[in-house]
Amino acid sequence: MTEIHVGVKFEVVHGPEEPVRDSRIEELIRIGKALAAKGFCPENCGNLSFRVANGFVITPVCASLGNLTPQDFVLVKDVNILKKKVSCAGKVKPSSESMMHKMIYDARLDAQVILHAHALGLKNAIATKKAYPYGTLEFAKSAVEVLKDHDLVILKGHGFVSIGKTVDEAYARIQ
Repeated sequence: MTEIHVGVKFEVVHGPEEPVRDSRIEELIRIGKALAAKGFCPENCGNLSFRVANGFVITPVCASLGNLTPQDFVLVKDVNILKKKVSCAGKVKPSSESMMHKMIYDARLDAQVILHAHALGLKNAIATKKAYPYGTLEFAKSAVEVLKDHDLVILKGHGFVSIGKTVDEAYARIQ
């Protein structure tokens, strides 16, 4: 798990700033601190998101999950998987794994929250069959394949993805 971040693997299209006022931002800040305290997100590893009516809100690229502030979150309004293009509100660059989050939300309409960090030894988790470079479509597809039937997946050699209807439900799955 000593991956080196090499940047966002999609084009980012920035639109006008659209402030998001949602209590789940504070909940994700709390969970980010908890994940960091457990050692699950070293060196800016991991990303957190929640679904909104016009897209999803996600942590930025290279976020320090243990030190998040409300200004760190970015609204992703559209993701074009085929063109590898992510449209967001404001100037903050969304997480390198925004395409994965979008694909999970599309595959699991019941998922309202996604937590991703870098722990591999979680109980009750199904692992992907193969490791892929993070931020790639293959990486995202491997997560979605397992998450069709499960709520927690270990991305081989990388970390976990937990989904839930609430922040606390997604977090409880990794306990």
